[in-house]
Amino acid sequence: MRAGPPRPLGLTSLTVARELAADYAGTLRRARSLGYSHFGFPLGPQSPRHPAVRDPGEVAALCRAAGLQVGVVRLAHDDDYPRQMEMAAKLGASIVAQSAADVFFTGETRGKTTRTAFEGWMERLAVMARAAREEGLRLVYHNHDWDHVPLAGKTPLELIAASFAPGEVDFEIDLGWAYVAGVDPLNLLRDLGPRVLSLHLKDVDASCSGNDCPRFVAPGEGGMDYPALMPWIDRVTDAQAYVEVDDPVDGMEAATSGARTILRARAAT
Repeated sequence: MRAGPPRPLGLTSLTVARELAADYAGTLRRARSLGYSHFGFPLGPQSPRHPAVRDPGEVAALCRAAGLQVGVVRLAHDDDYPRQMEMAAKLGASIVAQSAADVFFTGETRGKTTRTAFEGWMERLAVMARAAREEGLRLVYHNHDWDHVPLAGKTPLELIAASFAPGEVDFEIDLGWAYVAGVDPLNLLRDLGPRVLSLHLKDVDASCSGNDCPRFVAPGEGGMDYPALMPWIDRVTDAQAYVEVDDPVDGMEAATSGARTILRARAAT
């Protein structure tokens, strides 16, 4: 294992969205007390499920007041990329993330598209990359399960990796979504190597089916065996790690459980 100070652990705003809505500053202070060092948040609305977004400048100030660093910030779903990149740089961010390609949401079936449509969307990704470079930022693309499904021979992740140079567009790998897609997380991290700049750590409840239960749970509460997996993750990547649980029943409990699992796994090695 690597010697040196403890590795940082981040938390995403999605995990504690309800708690933030009730008490933003208090939730950030609680996150810091749990051992989190970074906080990732959006620059604007991400989806109809999460339309309300606190002013990013205010969020950055609240992070600093709570003792947290500004982590990976997420691009809003609009096209004013130069403005968003300038804002991210002013906030103190170093990595900006594109959460998904919107071509996966425009067809009749969510998560389905064609290679032609995806390659057309990558022209927009190139615009984002240029805007990020001009502000000295690193741009990452975030995977979902559909990003591991081949489009006429190559997966979306493979198409991005082949179309953009390292440092132009890199990756934020969500291990939970990769697991859902049947992809071995460690092999994926090895394949992408230093192009993985950020990780989302969530677990998967295999017993969940339908819409009446949470599919994603805190690391350590599902079937991915994070206590055993985490030391190997830290061996193969230096990427910033963030606990992210989508729409948990209790966001603070998920953040608490996730931090406990990850920090204990790291301390045991």
